[in-house]
Amino acid sequence: MYGLIEFTTEQEHVNAFLAVAAHVYKGDKNYSPERASDTIAWLAGKHNFTGLLEQKNLLVLRDNAPAARGIAFVNKIGGFGSIGFFECMDDKQAVKLLADSAAAFCRQHGISNIYAPMNGSIWSDYRLMTRGFEDRPFLGEPYNKPYYSSLLTECGFKPVKTWETQFVSKVEPRSKTAQRYLHEEKAQQSRGIKIRSMKNFDTDIRIIHRLAMNAFSQFFLFHELDESDFVNAYAGLKRICDKRTIKIAYSHDNQPIGFGIALPDYRSRLGFFLRYAKRYSLLYIGTLQENGESVYPQCGKAIIVSILRSLFLRRKGYIRAMMSVDSKTRHFSKEYENIHEYTLFGLEVDL
Repeated sequence: MYGLIEFTTEQEHVNAFLAVAAHVYKGDKNYSPERASDTIAWLAGKHNFTGLLEQKNLLVLRDNAPAARGIAFVNKIGGFGSIGFFECMDDKQAVKLLADSAAAFCRQHGISNIYAPMNGSIWSDYRLMTRGFEDRPFLGEPYNKPYYSSLLTECGFKPVKTWETQFVSKVEPRSKTAQRYLHEEKAQQSRGIKIRSMKNFDTDIRIIHRLAMNAFSQFFLFHELDESDFVNAYAGLKRICDKRTIKIAYSHDNQPIGFGIALPDYRSRLGFFLRYAKRYSLLYIGTLQENGESVYPQCGKAIIVSILRSLFLRRKGYIRAMMSVDSKTRHFSKEYENIHEYTLFGLEVDL
């Protein structure tokens, strides 16, 4: 027997919401438990996107035991709905009850397009892993059970966009690959593009905000974030970043024209220290755009080269993380040994 609970902050239901993930991933060595305090804050509507999102917390019970969970979101600026914090047992009926309730909530707000999984915005966690389950996830990588995608499909959702991650072991500084990158780096410098490492996080994150709002404006489901929301959303990077692998590109007249962010993958380390991280995740590359085209066509390549060169010199491996399969720089690296894939699913409902 199934039941649906809509709730806010009632402790009994919050505990059951958290219990779904605990049951789903019990004994799974690749799963890193969610931070309960963060999830509880989201359930209470206390997060960086409070003014942006409407939400409804949903819990499905099967025979009085937690079977599926999610938060139905309406993104008021983007004009779309989503199901975030999605976790479930392998139970189509439970997921269908959850999805139907989320659809009804979105319909009430005049929203016909719903995406899953997505925590309300592309500026938060989204996407479902569809390949790579045998490996331990890197820092920030989506992870879920393999059956999640089939359950969403059976409930009417369809794949709408796909991404992939490429994994590359360390490249020796004297190798042909490293020398190729050195040659590319010098070529970009001769074109007047200067790449600088981050110096002051609080100042440079604001430069990155301005660039990101321009560079990503054509991305799927993009919506703007004001500076304060962006800074708050990415404040956690200050504690874990390596400034040597956060780059800002400048034009010949010293104007910022692009950025790149690579973070140490602390899940590959022996301790929470930069020197112990075995590899880095190249997460974001953005360049100044005009009419959907890069104003400086070689800028993105220059940023990637600068970051990878710094990693090669320290004999670090790297991850080209969560690139759209449509990305122009997807085939920039030819040395990758493994690939993970992710999908975002969508559902269109009648109003």
